[in-house]
Amino acid sequence: MQKLKYLLISFILFIVNSHLVLANDIKSINMDIYLDNNGDAHITETWVANLTSGTEGYKPYYNLGNSTIKDFKVSFKGKDFTFNDYWNPNASFEEKKYQAGFNYISDGVELCFGISEYGSNTYILKYTITNFITKASDADILYWTLIPHELSDKPEHFYIKVYSDFAYEDSLDVWGFGYGSQSNEGYAYVYDGYIEMSKEAELDSDEKVVLLVKFPKDTFNSINFSENNFDDFYDMAMENATNYHEQGLIWGVVLYIIGSISFIVMMVFIANYFSQNRYGTKRLKFGKGAKNLKDAPYFRDIPCEKDIFKAYWIACEYNLVKNNTDFLGAILLKWLRDGNVENDKLDEKNKALKLVKSDNLTPLESELFTMMMEASADGILEKDEFTKWCRKNYKNILDWFNKVIDSVTDNYVIEGLIMKEEKTLGVVYYVSDKMKEEALKMAGLKKFLNEFSLIEDRRAIEVKLWEEYLMYAQIFGIAKKVAKEFKRLYPDVLTDEYYDDIIFIHMISYEGVSAASVAKTRAESYSAGGGGFSSSGGGGGSFGGGSGGGGFR
Repeated sequence: MQKLKYLLISFILFIVNSHLVLANDIKSINMDIYLDNNGDAHITETWVANLTSGTEGYKPYYNLGNSTIKDFKVSFKGKDFTFNDYWNPNASFEEKKYQAGFNYISDGVELCFGISEYGSNTYILKYTITNFITKASDADILYWTLIPHELSDKPEHFYIKVYSDFAYEDSLDVWGFGYGSQSNEGYAYVYDGYIEMSKEAELDSDEKVVLLVKFPKDTFNSINFSENNFDDFYDMAMENATNYHEQGLIWGVVLYIIGSISFIVMMVFIANYFSQNRYGTKRLKFGKGAKNLKDAPYFRDIPCEKDIFKAYWIACEYNLVKNNTDFLGAILLKWLRDGNVENDKLDEKNKALKLVKSDNLTPLESELFTMMMEASADGILEKDEFTKWCRKNYKNILDWFNKVIDSVTDNYVIEGLIMKEEKTLGVVYYVSDKMKEEALKMAGLKKFLNEFSLIEDRRAIEVKLWEEYLMYAQIFGIAKKVAKEFKRLYPDVLTDEYYDDIIFIHMISYEGVSAASVAKTRAESYSAGGGGFSSSGGGGGSFGGGSGGGGFR
């Protein structure tokens, strides 16, 4: 059945790429999105297109919720279009000429405008979306589909910039969904105080552009409230990504029946699919329901034999992390405990890490330690030094995370918990159902750490156990939250000085990897994530946009 799925996906790719040149062609769509203090979005879109048929262009927004669209304006060759609140999609080419308006549909609205002239055209669309920001219980959230998936004409390139009156921190959590492909990834990231989304290649037939951003609570004065928390929105985005791919498969079946097949393209695609994994380079297969960890009970002990490398593998492969690169901070916390690094004060305000090499490091740790030593030059690693080194050597630091995943996978094969099988199209690694037991413990520990302050039965924390807790919290991406709560409850265990050390380690690791990601993006024309790190996938289900429609007709 899985092989059939790969075949059907391959057929989709072949059929899409074998179409004759379409009559209408969108060269690019650029979106400039300014978020004001009230959380409203003031949007300017520039569409560059070569048009030979049809009567109108249109941009749909679905699932508007509490949002409204207003002040819609269109201009072409310096001429402003006349706005009509109720658009007639059945009107003639001449009747739509230099006209724009709203076409109200059952689940949203289409922003429409007349093509007006055939040829190579540039249209400027301006409009405002109110309540663009949702105020959740723990954060201000932007979650919108900005380019829908079933455009009648897909842009060959898109660029989106999101900004405000203040600069966004590099550590801002940002995710892009729906427009990543194995050959040319498109990503969202923070750069120079604003968010960028882009893809230099044409959007594939099943791609859309969805943006999810977690702003600190009360960043905006939006009146669009939600009782949910950010994790609810994040889970929704991931779930809809999965559902979206399933829907794409159904469409693939239809195309398979009516379309033609290219055997060469199919074989190349399948070989490429088998050779890649989410974090490492090995293709893993899990049993049915293996990743369903929603009902995991609290787990208070330290799982994975207190091996943070195994814990990292479990967290990544069972979707318990949002940013796989948070693991760097866990390594630094381990080194701090073991004496491989020491905090060193440069002056009253600035800290650094003193690197102390020892024989207790694993080969992977030694490789990372060598990179940090190279960045420091003198064994005293300053935050800016590591950031600059990561920016110049982004491939080395980012590839290291894949090496960790691959190394642990190989170890699990030796232990018999992963079965390696040679296939015609490559090697497949089958993950034993026994691994779910450890994954449930990891999920239970994450739940315990996340909800620690709500649990009445809080047992006293021994210092070494607290240090283990912190490493695992760093893997989950919740170390700052957990450290703050533990410091409040157990000030004798987590002193002010140790808490400052934790914050500094989080900062130096996060900013270093962020710099590497942005550098990789710039060097490879938006081929990787930065800032809050992105996640490519199906997308969908967000406020505004949705699947279907858009382009010229």
